[in-house]
Amino acid sequence: MLTGAFANVRLELPNPEAAIHVPASALIFDQKGLRVATVSADDRIVLKQVTISRDLGREVEIGSGLTAQGRIVESPSDGIGEGGQVRIAGKPGAGNAAENAAQRRRKL
Repeated sequence: MLTGAFANVRLELPNPEAAIHVPASALIFDQKGLRVATVSADDRIVLKQVTISRDLGREVEIGSGLTAQGRIVESPSDGIGEGGQVRIAGKPGAGNAAENAAQRRRKL
């Protein structure tokens, strides 16, 4: 090519069919590396080490460490720890305070 010339290039990148995308806010960077807080079947926190294959801005594509069936904490607090009990929003009995108060009033 000559100085000042340009060319259009199109690159085909591999796109795994089972790519897992998580919000960038779910990532935990600490002394143990890059991790994501997940929720186990018994509603406890499990911290899993992950690798990022692509940064898509508000989301990242996870290369390894998570499965598609996993449940993640989208915005973990700084003090989140392994084994902590969580309450899942939307589960019976896990409503917000206003909903719980309304249910109590209906029962009276």
